[in-house]
Amino acid sequence: MGSLIILLSFIISLLIVNILFMGFSDLNLNGEDIIDFDRTHTRALCSGRTCRDFLVSCSGSEVVELKPISGFVTFGDDWVDLRERRELC
Repeated sequence: MGSLIILLSFIISLLIVNILFMGFSDLNLNGEDIIDFDRTHTRALCSGRTCRDFLVSCSGSEVVELKPISGFVTFGDDWVDLRERRELC
């Protein structure tokens, strides 16, 4: 009887450890989700004459994070965005 209780306690302990490990395996030490990406670059995104710089993180051709890294900049009335349009990733 005593060995059965020890065995059940051991199995329950393993289950609890497994659940805790699997539940926290996708978190870093700050408690934030770990983002899987293979490429990061900066890009100014504009709407009309107003632009803002972003840090763009990509996984393949998918954007996984888009983080603003500057404030807004508004250019003069004669400003023309000469960049070619292309995908973010």
